Amino acid sequence: MISVMTYVFHIKAVKTVGKMALLVAIATLVGAMISVGVDLGHPLRAFSLILDPNLHSMMGWMAVLYSAYFVTLCIELYFAIRHEQVTGEKRKTIKNILIAFGIWSVPLAFAFHGGVGGVFSNLISKPYWHGPMLPVVFLAGAFLSGGALFCTVAYIWRPKLSKDDFAKMMIFLGKTTLALLILDEILELSEVYMGTFYSQFGEGHIWSQILFGHYWYTFWIVHLLIGVVIPGILLIFKSKSPGAIALAGLLIAGSFLAVRLNIVIPGMIEPEIKGIAGAWVNSRLTFSYLPSIMEWQVVSFIIAVVMLVFMIGKAILPIYQTAGEEK
Repeated sequence: MISVMTYVFHIKAVKTVGKMALLVAIATLVGAMISVGVDLGHPLRAFSLILDPNLHSMMGWMAVLYSAYFVTLCIELYFAIRHEQVTGEKRKTIKNILIAFGIWSVPLAFAFHGGVGGVFSNLISKPYWHGPMLPVVFLAGAFLSGGALFCTVAYIWRPKLSKDDFAKMMIFLGKTTLALLILDEILELSEVYMGTFYSQFGEGHIWSQILFGHYWYTFWIVHLLIGVVIPGILLIFKSKSPGAIALAGLLIAGSFLAVRLNIVIPGMIEPEIKGIAGAWVNSRLTFSYLPSIMEWQVVSFIIAVVMLVFMIGKAILPIYQTAGEEK
């Protein structure tokens, strides 16, 4: 999103952070692919999805989209760096290439992020997931969490700008994040309304568990209070403070895990066959869930890898270097 604003629409407020945005996108995508790999149990199985994809399967398409998205981001970053290192006709040619890849990346990003929701929404046996809204919710959530995270990254690893230009950049990022936050909450309220008042096949029961069940605080405190209300107040009433914008972004991105937990976990608590929980009792069949210490360690490992990829990229690549400057 930020790189398209930089290289396609040439928005001045973010013209210096296009390469940084691409690096953040690549680092977080590496983390996403690792999380899928460890979930497979045998990571080499991922290559069968790429080498022999089933295009009638949403999961098969996700393998194609993951690969295409990763390659596109790497190519964009390469040409974004080259664009700052050459002059004359070569610079114009690379600029046109960046515009072309930026335009191509827009439908690809929509397909990629919406496709993740499509994996869930295609499951007709899970009423909580099944429906046309989930791909849109995942897409809006991806833009929101990515934009929010970048507010924090741009504040900590800031480009060489004057105080006024840096403030303008952060204000622009803050306004963008606020707009995405409002959009995301409109979609979420629509989900809650439809799921609660027009529910069938047990969807209303699931929403009552999310809102008032054992883990009600995941929705009301972690997500709504920490991830929506407090950041919203900061982005509205402290809209000209770069520090407040960065804090709001950190709260949104950090608490977004609760959003994904509230999508993935509740869909598994409703048995497909009524009464099966009492008819067959086994430790491998359970309709309650709490992440184990091992799972939290895996999450921590993936976050550490993302940070490592980001820091290595920032150290060896001229992320903020422009023509005529020394690295």
